Amino acid sequence: MSDVCLVLEGTYPYVRGGVSSWVHDLINGMPDIKFSIVSIMPTPGDTKEEKYLLPSNVDSLLNIHLHDYRFQPKLLKKRRKDLFEYFELFYQGIETASKDHLETFLVKLMGQRANIDLAYAFSSKDFWNSVKNLYNKIDPTLSFLDFFWNYRFTFLPLLKLIKSNIPPSPLFHTISTGYAGTLASLARIKLNSNMIVTEHGIYTKERRIEIAQANWLYRPESNFIKADNELGFFKEWWIKYFVVMSKLSYTYADDITTLYEGNKQSQIEDGADPNKITIIPNGIHFDSYKEIREARKAVKKRRTLAFIGRIVPIKDVKTLIKACKVIVDRIPDVQIFLIGPQEEESSYYQECSVLIRLLGLEHKLIFTGHVDLKEYYSKIDVILLTSISEAQPLVILEAMASGIPSVATDVGSCRELLEGTTEDDRKLGASGIITKFYSTEETSEAAIKLLTDDDTYNSMSEVCVKRVEQFYNQRDVITSYRNLYEKYI
Repeated sequence: MSDVCLVLEGTYPYVRGGVSSWVHDLINGMPDIKFSIVSIMPTPGDTKEEKYLLPSNVDSLLNIHLHDYRFQPKLLKKRRKDLFEYFELFYQGIETASKDHLETFLVKLMGQRANIDLAYAFSSKDFWNSVKNLYNKIDPTLSFLDFFWNYRFTFLPLLKLIKSNIPPSPLFHTISTGYAGTLASLARIKLNSNMIVTEHGIYTKERRIEIAQANWLYRPESNFIKADNELGFFKEWWIKYFVVMSKLSYTYADDITTLYEGNKQSQIEDGADPNKITIIPNGIHFDSYKEIREARKAVKKRRTLAFIGRIVPIKDVKTLIKACKVIVDRIPDVQIFLIGPQEEESSYYQECSVLIRLLGLEHKLIFTGHVDLKEYYSKIDVILLTSISEAQPLVILEAMASGIPSVATDVGSCRELLEGTTEDDRKLGASGIITKFYSTEETSEAAIKLLTDDDTYNSMSEVCVKRVEQFYNQRDVITSYRNLYEKYI
């Protein structure tokens, strides 16, 4: 049995990014702690390739696929109509239920887990009657077809979580709320274990952004006068679905950690007990960037920009590309790298590629895919970040440890990273420039200033190094989580 079971959703070890790097560093930073990992991913196809070599202190890896529809209808030996009654409760008001009521509901489901047949749950007359019953209770004027599929798409992942063989552990540490937090809550209930929730980005906030932009919740062929009302209903359905899961996670967590004060306030607004919350910022292995800092001192002419992150809508790469057009027009010999994985949302990557060609930037903006960032930091002069949602971006901390200033939107803790958090931190000065969302003009002007203004650049570069060394050291992060773990293992 492991000492700590990490419950992860859509990240490590199959997806590269800040959260996955954080998890990898956390495990490596405690070689004497035995970890198990539960990785929640959409489909089996998402778990074919591990992007990280699992450290030797990882005892086991369990994959759970939320949207694995490989089950066949069959002759049923036993009906379980109460299964649907429980899920009707979930949709109709479990977010307002007391903890005792909630636990009774979940314990009953967990007790039935071995006998839950997916074919029955999704192909039976009882399932059909449950959908109709809830539909008539909620709003029989809605499109029944849309209602049916939204019910089904939210019902299956919950069943997959309940049916999973959760590995025993004295402590479950979930690195988000959502499905991972729900599974950790179920494990806590079933095994009478302890539970920690850590959020980098606030799960409900990020889902709200994604749902607001989603077009899969609405069929274009339904373009008639009621369409706007239906669109609003089903988007609210999904938002409520994720809010319920976050409240569940906060309810059962013994401790909650997050990266900065703004996140803490969001968690409290979503139902977290403020007495459970501790702020533990990200950290950097500062000494490991010494050679990069030394190499960059020899750079005289600043002409290289870089975006580092996943090529996905929440990073708003399109605004960045448009800003780069302005920069290239003003500084023709500039070079821009777009560094990071492209496969997560391939259609968005293709749209970005088309935009680059339309703007005539194909020889200036280079998609690198995954690279060894330490080989690139010595070449990069300025980091660009145009995200519409972030927590505490590791890329900014890594850049700062290298002496590289950043231009970033006023999102998450970016302002704190670039301007300081405490009074002593703010006295150091700025280590980058904050811009507004969706602002091509502000992003381009800030980048141009850093590329052309020696005094501003050199001052910010010096502050970058001082700020990381004093306030964001990885040793402090590992110590904080070790102390937290020792309360429960």
